[in-house]
Amino acid sequence: MTTLQKTSRANTVRQRRTPKTPSTRTPQRTKQISRKTYHLASVYMPVAPQPVARRFSRRATKKSHRNGYDIAFTLGRANVRAPALNIPQLGPRWVSATLTLLLGIMLYTMWTASPFTVTAAEVRGNQRLGAAEINAMLGMIGQPIFKAVPAQIEANLHTAYSDLKSIKVRVDFPNRITVDVVERSPVLAWYQNGVVTWIDASGVAFTPRGEFPGLVQVAANSTLPQVPLDMALPIYEQKVIAPEMVQALTVLAGDVPTGMPMIFDPQYGMGWQDPHGWTVYFGQNAKDIPMKKMVYQAIVDTLTLQGVQPSLISVEYLNAPFYK
Repeated sequence: MTTLQKTSRANTVRQRRTPKTPSTRTPQRTKQISRKTYHLASVYMPVAPQPVARRFSRRATKKSHRNGYDIAFTLGRANVRAPALNIPQLGPRWVSATLTLLLGIMLYTMWTASPFTVTAAEVRGNQRLGAAEINAMLGMIGQPIFKAVPAQIEANLHTAYSDLKSIKVRVDFPNRITVDVVERSPVLAWYQNGVVTWIDASGVAFTPRGEFPGLVQVAANSTLPQVPLDMALPIYEQKVIAPEMVQALTVLAGDVPTGMPMIFDPQYGMGWQDPHGWTVYFGQNAKDIPMKKMVYQAIVDTLTLQGVQPSLISVEYLNAPFYK
């Protein structure tokens, strides 16, 4: 190779390595590159950039989209993707089931808790009937207060104890039952076939309980007078004898000889056995009792003067008294 050829090749290599003068297209390329480049310091980031874990599984990616939400937002020219937020989907059925469970637990606790268990009822107004008997009839000892129904308790007590004229039951939380009673006051002691029954002023009969002084003793040789049932009254208020007859027996009791009982006969009515040996009857009602007593005394005086010993005297009818 000649010297000229070596010089030309060296110049060619030198020209290639020497920077070329910018042409008319070079500024445009530089401008385009500057648009694509930016400095991190010039971008405002609320938090430091963190590396985002890559998702390698398609199944995991689908599950993430199904269970949560990806929230994407932009900060200037930088796109930031927040982590997925898993929000449980609770429908109305879950809310209803939770409330039902809570109510069930609360009811069970109240039903079985000792503060709501009845220990004994407070009985007031009783004189002859013991509080222990009333509590036994209530059937509420050891039971939750929620089983106490005042109307039902009152009906049960009226059925069991006919000598209770009035019953008022009150239930208070947590476990208090109050029973206010009014006992019947007997007027007559009705003896029949060896069985005694007490009768009050209204004609209602009930079982004797304890002692009650001052009762009018009535010995009956028949059943109690039949009184029509009053359908407007409950069974424990039904009368077995008319109140007028109770009043008449009470009035006549003052004229009965000492130690002698009153007598009731279904044919002649009420009367007594006189110590002189006869029986006197005044009928079955209290009408004209004072006048009947005057007629009876007049008959006795007349028979005594005549020396007649009767076995029966009846003044049931004032216009037709008679004796046997």
